Amino acid sequence: MELPYYSISGWRGDLMTTKRTFGLLLLLAASAFVAACASTSEGKEDRGRMDLLTREQIMESGATNLHDVVNRLRPRWLTVRGTRSFSMETEIVVFQNEMLLGGPDALKQMSPEIAFEIEYMDGTKATASLPGLMTGRHIEAAIIVRTRPHDEV
Repeated sequence: MELPYYSISGWRGDLMTTKRTFGLLLLLAASAFVAACASTSEGKEDRGRMDLLTREQIMESGATNLHDVVNRLRPRWLTVRGTRSFSMETEIVVFQNEMLLGGPDALKQMSPEIAFEIEYMDGTKATASLPGLMTGRHIEAAIIVRTRPHDEV
């Protein structure tokens, strides 16, 4: 019986094939990872910002007033999450551009056609940046209905 003969070059060839296969597998795995990351970020862009409703989203909602738009697309915007004070009511306020309109019920009187975008702003930021919010009020959030692009307001 004859023993198999492996030359050094034959062994090296097998080693090179193994390295090449490993390299291709590594490249394939890296490509799959990059593709997965790219599709994840695309999904986030499609979903949009959670603090903003665009004109397209507003019009596609099929609602007859802005309260219904917000209730369908961002219902949490209309919910006070907790009481901050025993002596004062915690409020969600509604603005049209920079004019204070009142509470969320003001959205029931507004047609979706007038809105360029609707933005949600937390209470701290709203109190610091929007006019007419007295310091003695407990503001949970502000819903801002913009009738024109933000830079024109």
